[in-house]
Parts: sequence; structure tokens; C-alpha cells
Amino acid sequence: MIKGSFKDRVGEVHTTKEGYVVEIISCTHNSCCAIRFLYNDFIKYNVDFADIKRGEIKNPYHASVFSIGYIGEGEYKTKENYKMTGCYRKWMGILKRAYGSTKYYEYVTVDERWHNFQNFAKWYEENWKPEYMDKTWHLDKDILIKGNKVYSPDTCCFVPVEINSLFTRTNSKRGKYPIGVCMNKSNGRFLATLKAKKFSKSYNTPEEAFQAYKIEKEKYIKEVADKWKPLIKQDIYEVMYNYKVKIDD
Repeated sequence: MIKGSFKDRVGEVHTTKEGYVVEIISCTHNSCCAIRFLYNDFIKYNVDFADIKRGEIKNPYHASVFSIGYIGEGEYKTKENYKMTGCYRKWMGILKRAYGSTKYYEYVTVDERWHNFQNFAKWYEENWKPEYMDKTWHLDKDILIKGNKVYSPDTCCFVPVEINSLFTRTNSKRGKYPIGVCMNKSNGRFLATLKAKKFSKSYNTPEEAFQAYKIEKEKYIKEVADKWKPLIKQDIYEVMYNYKVKIDD
């Protein structure tokens, strides 16, 4: 073997800028190499030796998104025509909610399967229907399972913003009274209010007011479910139709 030929580089070890150690396992005369990441034996083919030497090789399993998400291997791309895909933006959004420096929700996590962008993108493609879904449709994590804290393929669904807003919790805004209830300071009575139905009625106790709100809200949820029934999945429809409003919602 000629000294200095590319084949001589088999067995060389280099470190990437991401900090991974790679070994060259094959290399041809035109500097096209195959490398192995030592930490997990992942093999990458058709790598230019110059990129190896500069440390420019990207590890698809490197947790580059909020220190937990990685792109993975597969057909799904993060960009098209130099712009982030809608799927990639959505994936980054849920990771930001769970792991960003300013978390949107306390105790929220993302299922390990969705740490891999390829897995999320496959689910997204199977569930996003661009023929009728648009920006007014949201990815929701806790309609199918009330109080759920995990973004996962088993718990998430796409719903119109009108449905998503039905289940928004407002604990920090309503104070010490039950959901849908506030005190009328002018007379000391308690108002049950559902703005979407223009319903407002006063009662002697917060418990009475809540019961009135509960009846109106559950009735309204059924109306919205019927409105969207042709477009939403059957399991979403059934959950909405059987939904029970609780005093600590």
C-alpha cells in the first residue's frame, strides 16, 4: 500500500466539533470515506475526508434541540427551499414548551420516541390533513386524556382552535372560586358565566353557581363536538361528548 494513500487512513480516529470520536473504517482514492461513531457504533457513509479532518461531520443522534431532541436518520427533512418545514416548527414548539429556558407548562415532558424528529415527523404526516387543516388547528396533548402532561403519539391529536380553547385551564386568573364562577361585589352573590354562550346568572353560593356553569359548559362542548364531527376523529368526538367539568378544572 502506498504511504499517504487514502486507504492508509483506515483506522484513523478524529473528533468532531460536536465532540464525538469517529473512526475511519474505509476510504477510497477519491477521499470518500465511511466512518463509525465510537460511542454507539453508528456508521455514516460517503463522507469527504476533508470534512472529517475539519470535524464538520454531524451526528444525527446529537441532542441539538433544547439538549434533548435530535434529527435522527430518515426521509423527513427540517427544511425545504431554505425554510423550516411546518412539521419541524411544530416539533421544536413542543420541545420548547417542555424543555426551553422559559417553560410554558410545569411538569410537561415529551415522550422519548418524539425526541427523535423522524418519529414525530412520521406521526405528523399521518395525522396532519392539509386539505382542511390550517393554522387554526392546534396540536393538543390533553383532550384525549384529561390532565395529561406528556406529548406523545398516544396522547396527542390535532383539533381546531375552537375545540382547543374549550379546555384551556385558567387557574391563575380566576382566583379562589371554582371555574366559571366569580363574586359580584355589589351584592355579594356569585355569578356563573360562560361567555361563549352569553350565559350569566347569579346564585347564593359558589357551589350553586358552579353547578349551573357545569351544565351549560358540558352542553356547549357537545354542541361544538357536533359542529366539528365531520372533520375530527371519532375518539375526539366521543371524549368531548362524555366530558365532565369538575370543580377544580
